[in-house]
Amino acid sequence: MKIKTIIFDLGRVLVGYGWEKYLGGIAPDPAVYRVVEQATFKSTAWVEHDKGLLSEEEELQDFIALAPAYEKEIRAVYENLGECFWSLDYTIPWIRELKGKGYRVYALSNWPKHIYDQRGDRLDFLKLMDGYILSFREHLIKPDAGVYLRLMERYGICPEEAVFLDDTRENVLAAEGLGIHGIVFTSQEQARKELLALGVG
Repeated sequence: MKIKTIIFDLGRVLVGYGWEKYLGGIAPDPAVYRVVEQATFKSTAWVEHDKGLLSEEEELQDFIALAPAYEKEIRAVYENLGECFWSLDYTIPWIRELKGKGYRVYALSNWPKHIYDQRGDRLDFLKLMDGYILSFREHLIKPDAGVYLRLMERYGICPEEAVFLDDTRENVLAAEGLGIHGIVFTSQEQARKELLALGVG
């Protein structure tokens, strides 16, 4: 069946994402860096917060509880988390190219409200798409099947006619389990080649 719909993840796909430089500026000592990293970016709380169910102070307390002695550093990290994301030069041209060829283009992303409120301007390309779902608004996160189903139901997407690009294999496998074609994204060049193999050019 011909692919008619392209669904993109955001972080590390259409938006740059990385905390190393940002965290290094707050916690230059390697030992402190490792503790704060584990309590924030690498914690299970980080993913849970994408559901948008907690206040900012509640989210902070989740992180602080994992390393109470580093509350100062954790609060500093949380204050400007939007700095961990940046725009990518290829994003808008790519969306416009796909749209110009007649494809429907959507976004499906685990995205925290705190960061959206800070730097939603870095997602200005979303207005070019046919629709999108951000996890904090739906209170659902990938790889929960419910968030994929919500996207398909809301926008009338046929899974066999859709392909989903995400940098996390687990999320791609969840989409494939619902009949959506999947691509594990590592670079735009690699993704273009795999899309072409599916007849998307």
